Amino acid sequence: MSRNYSRRQFLKNNSIAGLGTLSGLGLISDVFAGELNVNQGYQSESRLEQLGGKSLQELLNHHRSYLNDVYIPNWERGIDHQYGGFANAISPGQTPDFEKKGMYFQGRAVWMFAYLFNHVTQNKKHLEAAIKGRDFLIKSALIPDYRWASFVSRDGREILSEPLDHYGDIYMMQGLAELYRASNDPKDLDLAIKTAISIKDRLLSPSYQHVEAHTESLEPGTRRLPSWQHFLAGLTILLTIKRDPVVEKIARYCVRVICEHHWRPEHGVLLELLDDQFRPYSFDANNWGKFYPQGVSGWHSIQACWMVMNDALRVGHFPTYRKGLEMGISTLKKTYMMGKGMPSDMNNGGLSLSHPGGQLNENGNIVWGALDDVLVFCLIAIEHGRDSQIIDYYNDCFKIYWSQPEKIVINGLLHTPRQFFYSIEILERIIGRGAKVSGILPKS
Repeated sequence: MSRNYSRRQFLKNNSIAGLGTLSGLGLISDVFAGELNVNQGYQSESRLEQLGGKSLQELLNHHRSYLNDVYIPNWERGIDHQYGGFANAISPGQTPDFEKKGMYFQGRAVWMFAYLFNHVTQNKKHLEAAIKGRDFLIKSALIPDYRWASFVSRDGREILSEPLDHYGDIYMMQGLAELYRASNDPKDLDLAIKTAISIKDRLLSPSYQHVEAHTESLEPGTRRLPSWQHFLAGLTILLTIKRDPVVEKIARYCVRVICEHHWRPEHGVLLELLDDQFRPYSFDANNWGKFYPQGVSGWHSIQACWMVMNDALRVGHFPTYRKGLEMGISTLKKTYMMGKGMPSDMNNGGLSLSHPGGQLNENGNIVWGALDDVLVFCLIAIEHGRDSQIIDYYNDCFKIYWSQPEKIVINGLLHTPRQFFYSIEILERIIGRGAKVSGILPKS
């Protein structure tokens, strides 16, 4: 099979990024290609024998087993069958709490159950949960200008909080897009697009202020890395499902903001916060103006990198993919601490929230959920290349992740299921091509 043919087939069939559907639309400049300084083993014919100390098939079965036997049964208890919607979080053995429903979690749940139906289970009760959740949220949380209330009562009759930030809106846009794949209801798609435009207007407003978005209130107009990356991830899903030229330009803009403004090549880091003119804060420590220790989040950074790579694959623009790869490798070098597979190292190995040099976050330990995104970044890169350092990061991270499975964020609705969803799909593709690299990336 020729490289060009395999590339076309991959672009057509890839189910994570929906690759190739929008190739050639408003792409990022090739200027990024000149900054690449990573090992480019993209066309290696070597077969990948194992990852995480397991054969590829064992690794695939491992992910399927946890998803089907542990994660899904736990979250099926988090469905509010009486009114619609979901618990904000639920752990095994815990009684679900439906009393105060947060938009930050509700949109994630719509996406998660719609994705389960579309890609994993084809179980109608999962589709019904997503549909009933969508109906509940449209009735109870949708307010003028296509914004979504941050909290509503269990029965949906009372708005408990006006929008505090835009993250709940991002996840609802993402949920509506994934649900449209199953429902084929044009109202889902229309509402997803209108929500995306509303989010864009707020993010670009010089007066928009984060009130309770992962942190305390920020200055009006503050540009925050996770805003662009989570927005981009949702837009990638939306554009995979339905092409819209307006939304496509918004996605391109998100990529540019991440790669041209938040990325600081002189330091090899992605800054967490910029001012209203997309400039680094220069002196005000309360705005995280210092690089050390608060100016960089390893977790947000590695997410931004794989999300840039994923969207670049969707549009078939490989210089941008390589830019995301370059940023990701630099992020791991600066914020990841090797556990080396030794039990004594497992509590301190992994990805720190703050930059860099082995410095732990404010709780004195690693945030376990960040490991999900390290694994996703590495698997995306491994599918298309054989960089030994990325394989080493994956192996180490996998050992840390499963050394204490009780710390896996099973009560979460985004990072954990997404890691399992995407890991399964990537591993299925790698195994399907005989454990060889995809061959879609042109030689540099």
